[in-house]
Amino acid sequence: MSELLEVKNLSVSFFCAGGEVQAVRDVSFSLARGEVLAIVGESGCGKSVLCKSIMKLLPGTAKIKSGSIAAGGADITHYTEREMCKLRGKLFSMVFQDPMTSLNPTISVGAQIAEAVRVHQPEITGERLQERVAELMKLVGIDCPGERMKHYPCQFSGGMRQRAVIAVALAGNPAILFADEPTTALDVTIQAQILDLLRDIQQKLGTATVFVTHDLGVVARVADRVAVMYAGKIVEIGTAAEIFYEPRHPYTWGLMRALPAFSKGRDSLYTIPGMPPTLINPPPGDAFAYRNENALAIDYEKEPPMFRVTDTHYAATWLLDERAPRIAAPVGRCGEHTDGGKSRRRWEDTKNTRMEETASNEILLDVRHLSHVFPLNRKTAVKAVEDVSFQIFRGEIFGLVGESGSGKSTVARCVMNLYRPCEGSIRYKGINTCDAKSFRKNRRMLQSTRQMIFQDSDSSLNQRMRVCDIIAEPMKIQHMTPPRASFREEARFQMHYVGLDARYLDKYPSELSGGQRQRVAIARALAMEPELLVADEPIASLDVSIQAQIVNLFRHLQQEHGFSFLFIAHDLAMVEFLCDRVGVMCRGRLVEVAPTQELFSNPRHAYTKALLSAIPIPDPRREQARRATEFCAERDALDGELTEIGAGHFVLKNGEQ
Repeated sequence: MSELLEVKNLSVSFFCAGGEVQAVRDVSFSLARGEVLAIVGESGCGKSVLCKSIMKLLPGTAKIKSGSIAAGGADITHYTEREMCKLRGKLFSMVFQDPMTSLNPTISVGAQIAEAVRVHQPEITGERLQERVAELMKLVGIDCPGERMKHYPCQFSGGMRQRAVIAVALAGNPAILFADEPTTALDVTIQAQILDLLRDIQQKLGTATVFVTHDLGVVARVADRVAVMYAGKIVEIGTAAEIFYEPRHPYTWGLMRALPAFSKGRDSLYTIPGMPPTLINPPPGDAFAYRNENALAIDYEKEPPMFRVTDTHYAATWLLDERAPRIAAPVGRCGEHTDGGKSRRRWEDTKNTRMEETASNEILLDVRHLSHVFPLNRKTAVKAVEDVSFQIFRGEIFGLVGESGSGKSTVARCVMNLYRPCEGSIRYKGINTCDAKSFRKNRRMLQSTRQMIFQDSDSSLNQRMRVCDIIAEPMKIQHMTPPRASFREEARFQMHYVGLDARYLDKYPSELSGGQRQRVAIARALAMEPELLVADEPIASLDVSIQAQIVNLFRHLQQEHGFSFLFIAHDLAMVEFLCDRVGVMCRGRLVEVAPTQELFSNPRHAYTKALLSAIPIPDPRREQARRATEFCAERDALDGELTEIGAGHFVLKNGEQ
């Protein structure tokens, strides 16, 4: 395999009022034709900056300080913008993390895909152009392309928008594809299809892919090699099998241990202690030393070189020095238990006890026969939610899962009175919130005791406000006295609670990474200490270590404060770990509701079985042996009503298998 991309000793800095931020520090790697290289690491470690540096998509405050970039046999380190424009789309293309900011909201999706085709393949015109757009939309899993190409981004769900962005990126048949969190907004079945799609493209066309993600299950499925980044540096690189089965860097161990698959049977997920260092003045020695429980004295003084483990496996840790003590990796195989299963049984007993306690509690939220329709024009409407009923007990975590576009977010917005449902009732603490008179009478209570975390943290935060003001804003609106000395101190406390350093208090959302923005949104919601927290994909944009912190935080709030959660997610492993009961939605219908343990061990609806079978496994050999055809969900049997088939286990009558 020839080297299609070669990066040597690349260093990139941002020059801002606070000083020089060393975002990428002395990074070297190569990419062969047809290879998939996954780059993993915590939010803010430099993954996205590295990719944007190669494509020269950095803002004016950024500068390549040293190093070289060779792509397609040419040194492009000092290429001008005009020269780079000729390469973007053909030599390399990029799928960005946030699809809403990648698409023009005033232009139809089909027109945007057609524009990308025309730019890179001007010979395609007229009817053939429309056929090519339809081909690309089908390729990424968008049904009814003839109809959907006329729709605008606001008429697509988050996952559908991401698929449209991938179609735009593939329009020019690029040799190198940079995929920056391309499956973050996708549910597990579509994620599996997209990953197989990228794999097929790579195999058929020889397209090389740099895959940026925080989901190690996704990495196990798609990657040939894996590079682990921390504090702007690559700290370990090797084949997927070497990284998953023989990790050598303590940071890689921490990322692995934070996965739910490695924490089954435990009361909480493992979290890496502390926070990543500031890159304005990186610490001397190993940047991970202050979070490493196995750190040596030399780690605080001298930066480790890249030690060779094998011809393809390298790691930058002093633990690989021949003079260092031998420390075994604290990571077992996925789902292994060294105590004969005692911890898992203890965990299941704890969940069962909680279920028994909530069964006798009062119903905090009661949704009955909820239906909602979105009109597309005078003649056509989309039935987003149809006849959905469920209850959430006080102190319970109720999970809502399903594919993108299944109606989960619509249900959440109806619960929070952001949408007015067409039919049905929603009672919160006995108050019918769908009744305008009752809502006005209890407005203050409803606004203060119910909070929502939105899926898109970028658009849910005011770009003109500092982080400290964003977090304190709900308390100011409700004229609340801050529990601590001042609103700023309260914001500082909430930021620490969600794993953010106080240095971000005076920053604006545009200065934060995607994961950091989501943590600010969570801190803002938690500042009100709500009785009901509606969390719509709250951990989708977070890396595994921060996901673990947030999920542990949600469990702590539920156990210590009795908060109730409507937890919407497509990460089924996290749902299994966190939730007491789970509802499964498909095409606007609730097809199955059951206690978590019962649903995951004994799914009855065909669609539920397909969802569970698609959960990514952090095991390359097992994951790459599977194909997306295994995850084709049954969506036709959606007639009838939910019928109880066991204690607390309900399934849509005609869908049971």
